[in-house]
Amino acid sequence: MIEAYHTAYAKYTRDCTKLLDWIEPNREMKEKARQDFMNTNCVNKLYSQTHWGHQIADPKEPQFSAFYQPSEQKQDKLLFVGSSALACSYAALPFL
Repeated sequence: MIEAYHTAYAKYTRDCTKLLDWIEPNREMKEKARQDFMNTNCVNKLYSQTHWGHQIADPKEPQFSAFYQPSEQKQDKLLFVGSSALACSYAALPFL
């Protein structure tokens, strides 16, 4: 019994360590990306202050619709699934 507990605890500790080892580099990358963005924004402002004739426009915020458009086939499938679920719930209502 005690050996099983120690084995489970050792596995839990190992899994936690793996998770933390995975999280830390991702957090560092996000922090570096945020800092790079702030540095670029600062450089653009300084450039605009020193070069009045050459204004740099701020980049537009990306929109999800610019990268993904659902296909009509997928919309048809979603409509079918939704209407089927509604029909099933309506048919099961007398039995509840």
